[in-house]
Amino acid sequence: MSNKIGIDLGYGNCKISYQGKEAKFPTAICFATDVATSFGDENDFEFEGEKYLVGQDAVGSESFTTTDYKFLYKYGPLLIYYILNKFDEHNKEQPIDVYTGLSISDWSEKDSFLERITSFQVNGEDIEINANIMPQGAGIFNDFIYNYNDETVPDRTCIIDIGTNTINFLNFVDGKPVKKDIKSFVGHGVTSILKPFTTYLENTYKVQFSETEALQIFVKNKFKYNGEEQQNVIDKITELKSQFVRKLFSSVLTSEKKVMAMADVVIIAGGGSLLLKDIDFPPNITIIEDPVYSNVKGFLK
Repeated sequence: MSNKIGIDLGYGNCKISYQGKEAKFPTAICFATDVATSFGDENDFEFEGEKYLVGQDAVGSESFTTTDYKFLYKYGPLLIYYILNKFDEHNKEQPIDVYTGLSISDWSEKDSFLERITSFQVNGEDIEINANIMPQGAGIFNDFIYNYNDETVPDRTCIIDIGTNTINFLNFVDGKPVKKDIKSFVGHGVTSILKPFTTYLENTYKVQFSETEALQIFVKNKFKYNGEEQQNVIDKITELKSQFVRKLFSSVLTSEKKVMAMADVVIIAGGGSLLLKDIDFPPNITIIEDPVYSNVKGFLK
């Protein structure tokens, strides 16, 4: 009997769904040798000739991540291994079914990515998994239908998946995706405001911040420096959130205005949707109840 685990390898956070429980951790990786305290640490992982720290252990100015597919291709196996270890599901005698996704903008790479994460080696162990891939956004559609809509498929459903780097837009008619309406807006996700926010922090405090650190500050909506709350940082976050909302509906999604207006329901999800929670939408637009984990839960349906 195999185990099914859903893994959403996001550029900001990795999300996991397993046996009805969800978890996430920062998509952060750094060389173990860049962190003095890592020597002899059992939390490092040897992968393709280098030792790395992963997740929260790697968060800091030395962590590296990009919004480029090459990052996921390079480190996808390491991230998956880290997750399977956390969930104690790495068992060579028991098949592991991993359900994951790729952004629509990277969908042309699905075959090579599938091959990459199916067989690899970490810490000298040969890992074999059964891997399945679906487009991000399609997971949200499945989550909505099976977990929120009594398995009833509306005539017309739009999905807006707001991720760290990309906004994926999908249109379903009678439960089937309409190819001409599927679009991916690269660089318009949370990263579009994260980069200026990181620059703001560095210019204000004259120290280096990784984008992973900046994202955690942004999401928490609070920041202490020298033991004091920094109200100026909170004000900057509020300003950037407002800019994000205005750009989303006045430029990014203008071409989809008619499709959304004609939809029975427009579902907004993904981590970036949390920036929109106080917005007054038309009656057919809703943010799904558990937006951060919607994709990964839908992968398992």
